[in-house]
Amino acid sequence: MKTINLTDDQFDTLFEFVDNKVESIVNASVDYNDSEILNEWEDLLDVHTVLEEANKLVTIGEDI
Repeated sequence: MKTINLTDDQFDTLFEFVDNKVESIVNASVDYNDSEILNEWEDLLDVHTVLEEANKLVTIGEDI
């Protein structure tokens, strides 16, 4: 397991970049009716899931 420390701005930039890329990949998969596109980008989709979870934890922590 690795730990990476990012500033809020760095995290937001990374999350936005990955989120936009994943959205583009999903849209291409739908447009071309090709689920293989998603399989090709599975690693990035996994990273996106981890970043989403981290973002939720940060948001929940701010509400406490």
